[in-house]
Amino acid sequence: MRNPLLFVLALALTGPAAFSQTIPPPASAARAPQYEHCILVLEDAYHAGNSLHLEYGQDVRKAAPKPELLQANATVRRLNSVVAALDYMSSQGWECINVNSLPGATAETGYLLRRAK
Repeated sequence: MRNPLLFVLALALTGPAAFSQTIPPPASAARAPQYEHCILVLEDAYHAGNSLHLEYGQDVRKAAPKPELLQANATVRRLNSVVAALDYMSSQGWECINVNSLPGATAETGYLLRRAK
């Protein structure tokens, strides 16, 4: 008889504590980071020079102008090495997250780059 009485007493004392607990609001910092992307394109004629350029959606109709990427594209086109181009883009805050080669008549390799907005 004593055990059920202790159980009921313990349950009665923990009830108010359970109701007083609140769930904290979700942290706003838990949002996924936002990125912008571009592709460093290496064309098949790599050894002929001047075969590097950036693709960042500049040919899309009504695309917002991106003067910073326009300048980066001009710089990348003057470089004669993929490594130099990747180093330059890294110095501008970009990181390479994927590399993909497209075989065919005009084989191209694309280096997918991103940076936080």
